[in-house]
Amino acid sequence: MNIRSKLAAALCTAAVTASALSGCSAKSSSSSEAGESASDASAVISLADLAPELGAGWNYGNTLEANSGGTPNETAWGNPAASQEMINAVAAAGFKTVRVPVSYLSKIDDSNGYKVDEAWLDRVQEVVDYCYNADLNVIINVHGDGYNSINGGWLLCNGDDQDYIKEKYEALWKQIAEKFASYDEHLIFESMNEEFDGEYHDPIKEYYQNINDYNQIFVDTVRASGDNNSHRWLMVPGWNTDINYTCGDYGFELPTDSANTAGEGRIILSVHCYDPWDYCGEEKKKTFLWGEKGQEIVEVNKANPKNKATWGEEDHIETQLDKLKTQFVDKGIPVVIGEYGCIDKTFANSGIPNQIAENRAYYDGFMAGSAAARGITPVYWDNGYNGQYGFGLFDRNSCEQTQPEIISTIVKAVADKDPKAGLGTSVSSASGSEGSSTESNGSLNAYIGIQTKVYTFRNAWSDGAYGASTEWFNTLIRWEDQDGDGKDDIVDTGAKFSDAAITGDGTYSVEVSGYDFSADCDGLNMLFVSTDFPYNSALKVTDVTLYTDDTAVPVRNPIVTEDSSGNFYIEIYNIYNEEVSSSLQFDMPKDSFKIEFKLEGTDKVLK
Repeated sequence: MNIRSKLAAALCTAAVTASALSGCSAKSSSSSEAGESASDASAVISLADLAPELGAGWNYGNTLEANSGGTPNETAWGNPAASQEMINAVAAAGFKTVRVPVSYLSKIDDSNGYKVDEAWLDRVQEVVDYCYNADLNVIINVHGDGYNSINGGWLLCNGDDQDYIKEKYEALWKQIAEKFASYDEHLIFESMNEEFDGEYHDPIKEYYQNINDYNQIFVDTVRASGDNNSHRWLMVPGWNTDINYTCGDYGFELPTDSANTAGEGRIILSVHCYDPWDYCGEEKKKTFLWGEKGQEIVEVNKANPKNKATWGEEDHIETQLDKLKTQFVDKGIPVVIGEYGCIDKTFANSGIPNQIAENRAYYDGFMAGSAAARGITPVYWDNGYNGQYGFGLFDRNSCEQTQPEIISTIVKAVADKDPKAGLGTSVSSASGSEGSSTESNGSLNAYIGIQTKVYTFRNAWSDGAYGASTEWFNTLIRWEDQDGDGKDDIVDTGAKFSDAAITGDGTYSVEVSGYDFSADCDGLNMLFVSTDFPYNSALKVTDVTLYTDDTAVPVRNPIVTEDSSGNFYIEIYNIYNEEVSSSLQFDMPKDSFKIEFKLEGTDKVLK
C-alpha cells in the first residue's frame, strides 16, 4: 500500500505500550525446524491449480516493511512482532495465502557488496516458516525500498544513478533467492511494491522502462540461483501496481522467463485496487456507502445519498477485472490483486454503524468474489489497525478476529466465486457503535469551533489532539515561534468561549470573544458548531445567523451533518469543503464571532 496511508495508521497506533506488544507474539516454533521441512518439500503448483491453491489471501501489513528513520523494525509502526499464533489464526479463519511485505533499506550494506544483514534475512525466513507451519502459501517482496517518501528509499525508477540501483537490486535478490532456494512453490517472490516516481500522473516512459528493467533483473537473478528457484512462481507489477497503467498502452512489458524449467509459465502479474479511493481509503470525505448495499441503506435506513460513492461501483470493478482477465489470465498469465480493502468508517454516522459495517463487508466480498470468478487471486490489505479508518481484521495482540463478518464474507466469496456473498451479511455490533447513544443525561452541549488562515484555532469537541479531553479545549490557540528556535509554540490568545447547554427546542448561540481577528489575518479556514452528542436526523437546524462583532450575516446554507466521531455538527464555513458556498461574505471582526441557530426535535434525543 502507498506509504501515506500506512503512516496514518502508524500514527494512530503509536501509543501502543511495550506490554501490549507482547500479546500473542511468542514464537512457538524455531526457524531451523520449519526451514528444514520447507527445504525437504517439493510441491509444484501448476498454472491450472494456482488460483484455487492461493484462495483468499491476507496481508501481514505494517510489520516487516515498517521502519524507523530508514531502519527496518517490525514493531516501529505500532504492531506487535509477527508470530506463529497470528499466522495460525489467519489460517483458521480460512485464508490460504499470506503476503508478507518486507523492507530492507539500511539492512543493506552498500560498502560491503550490498550484503544484507543476516539476522534480518533470518527473521524474514522465520516468518515465512510460520506460514509453512500453518500449511499456507506465502508471498514475500521488496516493499518500502521503492518509496521516494521513505528515508533511505533507493529502488527509485526516477533515481539519477540507475546503474547503482540495478546493481544493488540484483545483489539483493540474489541473496534472497539463495536464502530460500530449497523452499517449494508454496513460497512466491514478488519483485517490488507500488513502484513509481511518487507523483500521481500518467507514467513517464523513461521511468516505466526502469521498472521493466527491474522486473527483468529480478526474474533473471532468481532463475540463475537454481534449485527450486528455477521454476518458482514470480510476481511482477507495472507502474504503481495500477490496473489502468498496466493494462493500458503506457509501457508495461512482461519480463521474459527463458530460464524457467517448469514447462509452463511461472510469471504472475501483481496489481492493487482501492477503487473508489474516496470510499476505500479517503478519510476527509464522508463517503461511507457503496454499491447496491449502499443504495439499500439510503432507501431503507434513510441515509444521506450524498454519503454514497458516485463512481467506482460494481460495474467499474467488473470492468477493471475484465481487463485483467482478457489481457493476462486468458493468455496463461495469472493475476494476483496483492492489495485491496476499505477502511472502517462505522463512526461516520452513529445512527447506522452496523449498516456501514455491512456495506464494508459487501464491498470486500464483491471485490474478492468478482476476482475469484475470473481466476484472479485477491489478497486483503490488513495494516493491523482496528478502529476508525483502520484496515484491520484481527487484533494482533490477542490474535482474535475483530471483523468476523468481513472475514467470513471474503472467504465465502472466493470459495463460491460469488461477488454477492456479502449482500446479506448482518452485523449486530459494529465498532462504530461503541460508546454512541442518542440518549443523554438531560442536556446537550454545543461548542463554537474556529480556524483562521494563520491557524489560530479551537478544534471540535471530539478532536483527540485539542478537543474536550485535553487542556487546550477552552483555549483559543495560536501557533507562534516565541523563543526563536524555528519551531511553532502553542500560544494562548486570551480569548474566551461562550458555549451552549441545550435543554429543549429553542434558539441558542455559541461565541468566541476578546480577540482581534482582523489583526490576526484576512480570513477564515473553518467556522462550525461541534457538540458532545451523536448525530440524529430528528434534530432540525434553522434560522442560522453569524455575527461578526455586532454585524449580522444570515447563513443560508449551513451543512448539518456528523463529525468524524459521529457527533452532531453544524458547518458554517469551510474552505476545505466544496459543498459550503463561498457566498458567505463578512469582515473579520475586531472582537468576536457568534453563531446563533434555532434547534428543533430535541425531544427525540433528550431522554
